[in-house]
Amino acid sequence: METAFTVLPPTLILAPLICFSKKRLFEELAECASSILEVSTQQVIDALNLRESAGSTCIGKGVAIPHALVKSSRSCAVLALLNQSVTFNSIDSDPEEVDIAFSFYFSRSRKSEKDEAMLSHLSELLAEPELVNSLRLSHHDVGKIAAILNKTDQRLAALMKEDAS
Repeated sequence: METAFTVLPPTLILAPLICFSKKRLFEELAECASSILEVSTQQVIDALNLRESAGSTCIGKGVAIPHALVKSSRSCAVLALLNQSVTFNSIDSDPEEVDIAFSFYFSRSRKSEKDEAMLSHLSELLAEPELVNSLRLSHHDVGKIAAILNKTDQRLAALMKEDAS
């Protein structure tokens, strides 16, 4: 299911997603995103892995925001609510268990400071236990997830408006 937003890019929802490793999670995310981005799944996987090699995109408490620049004229997001957590680890951090992956794919030609600010504000919002718990409790109801994302987008829009002032 794709949902339209004002701040968040077009977002697909995968819930509940069953996978048993970070590698498989990235494959699922990339497969989903590649159809919107009109690039190969492997290109998206490679972009995710390249970004992840710079440092883990895990923000804690079971949440990760994997993101990458892609060779596409489009941007999109994929929210995956996993049936069970997978381990995110990198050379410079301790392994962390992740069951919510909100991934973003930005066009290389369109990535902007606005995108970076959106990711920063989103990571703050996803640190709120109420939001994360709402997503976890709704992982079998795509309509509820879309409503939560809509409210999150409204909050992001308000934060971005504050930044512009």
